[in-house]
Amino acid sequence: MSPATLKRHLARHGSHFQAELDQVRAHVALHLFHGGRHDNDGVARHLGFHDANNFRRSFKRWTGMTPMLLRRSLDAYRLQSEDTSAII
Repeated sequence: MSPATLKRHLARHGSHFQAELDQVRAHVALHLFHGGRHDNDGVARHLGFHDANNFRRSFKRWTGMTPMLLRRSLDAYRLQSEDTSAII
């Protein structure tokens, strides 16, 4: 498929390439953070960013929160889940 054809198809569906790329990058970043083994630098490199600051700004634009806030939320959720499973 030529770039022009792809552009027309995306436009027909109310989207564009950068929006689709951002959505995929956001999902991959969330997946990597959810796994718990990646820091900002690692996720930024995995997604093709040249520095973590650009990644952080993009992540905040995509999700409305910084990577640090997401990791803290995930950590709190994991602790809560561990506490609940210990009771059962």
